Amino acid sequence: MKLKLFSVCAALCTFSSIATPWLDTQDNYLRQSLQSLAQAGLLTGPVNTYPIMWKNIAIDLNRIDSAALSPQLQFAVAHLRSALNANRGERQSGLKLKANSATANHQHFGESYFEDAALSLFQEVQSDSIAGRLQVNRRVLDDNSTEQDNTLDGSYLALIRGNWVLQVDQAAVWWGPGQQSSLLLSNNARPLPSIRLTRHGWQPDERSWLRWLGPWSATTFLGYGQHTSAVPQTRYWGGRLTLRPVPALELGASRVIQWGGQGRSNGFSTLWDLVSYDQRDEIPADQRAAIDAAWHLQLAGFPLTVYTELADDDNQSGAPDELLQLWGVRSYFGESTGIHTVNLEYSDTYLTCADQLDAGACAYQGSLYPEGYRRYGRIIGSGYGADAQVLSSAWHYQTLGGISWSAQLTLARYHQAAVSDSSWQLKLEHRRGLFDGLLSLQLRYLQQSPLRPELDHQVSAAGTWEYRF
Repeated sequence: MKLKLFSVCAALCTFSSIATPWLDTQDNYLRQSLQSLAQAGLLTGPVNTYPIMWKNIAIDLNRIDSAALSPQLQFAVAHLRSALNANRGERQSGLKLKANSATANHQHFGESYFEDAALSLFQEVQSDSIAGRLQVNRRVLDDNSTEQDNTLDGSYLALIRGNWVLQVDQAAVWWGPGQQSSLLLSNNARPLPSIRLTRHGWQPDERSWLRWLGPWSATTFLGYGQHTSAVPQTRYWGGRLTLRPVPALELGASRVIQWGGQGRSNGFSTLWDLVSYDQRDEIPADQRAAIDAAWHLQLAGFPLTVYTELADDDNQSGAPDELLQLWGVRSYFGESTGIHTVNLEYSDTYLTCADQLDAGACAYQGSLYPEGYRRYGRIIGSGYGADAQVLSSAWHYQTLGGISWSAQLTLARYHQAAVSDSSWQLKLEHRRGLFDGLLSLQLRYLQQSPLRPELDHQVSAAGTWEYRF
């Protein structure tokens, strides 16, 4: 059974993995296996920042004795080991076809659908000290879209030195433990062109006065906004620190600054004053910060992860008046033929800002940039947008035959001025190998709401097929 399990997982992961130093935000099923091992304490570091480095995962996988594990954890270990083995190649090429009948209104962790159709071609190389990927995307867009037909989303060039990775990229990120949404940075919007520095390994610091922090990771980036905004080439700086002081607890702290742009101060001295909270000069900027935590426990022998993220939508001045909130719980169960993961999550982006009598029209909308915290109209944080209170649930199932299913049910309450309205959505997904490639299909039903006129399709479908060689 173990040999069959490994062989099938290896065949599936040959499709879903690529020769990168990290695991990205495209494969939610691989993330489920990763989180199950973290909940069980088999992965020792924090796993709530994506992309997440393969180096961390590989070290822990080498220590695991699969024979002593439950069947569902054996599945998760085999899934990650086969993905890691497929990732060791020095060179890989591929293509992806994508079709979408309507732009997905809620972009969750995993495949994102921003366009009506797309063809992506990519070439990737990797060595011990350097890695790179060139991806060219030819897109078919909605008639009203102001985006580019051709993009380099998914491309990067990375230099690995010691325990740090320096990269130039245009790649999606996900900060926080949220399964369906993330308050500060998610893949809801197209990725920012960025320069990024990330710790390669999560090993604890050996100095006695820092050892209590446990395994930790850190990342920081400097990114650029779109050229067509009211303030072109707005700058973004972000930093995130995550640590695991005890096996049952993961902690994270994040911060993003939106500053500069055409006609404004863009120097590094200005950025340093903002990062260091230097108040001697009044520097125009919109700042956001978040803290998050995930607690792993056993309840009557049932594995649970309870998690939260709390975000200050304008942390420029003192303590926050109100917080964006996200709360959730996740678990897994299974047998020798497959593994199930389930979660329930609540998020709230309906705020009353300072000097404002009524709630709403506040979250993700600062005073300096007319577009707010958005890229091409999409919020860089929560996929549900501002002024939304959302209860969502999700189920994922992976089988030995390399076939996966998932379902997500969402109930949202939207607010606008003194009016509110409820809407629910069901999304079904199926994934399997087809013609030596990987096929993924989505079917979505949305109850329309007059408060979100951009969500004008009740029934929609989408799919991708990816082939690597």
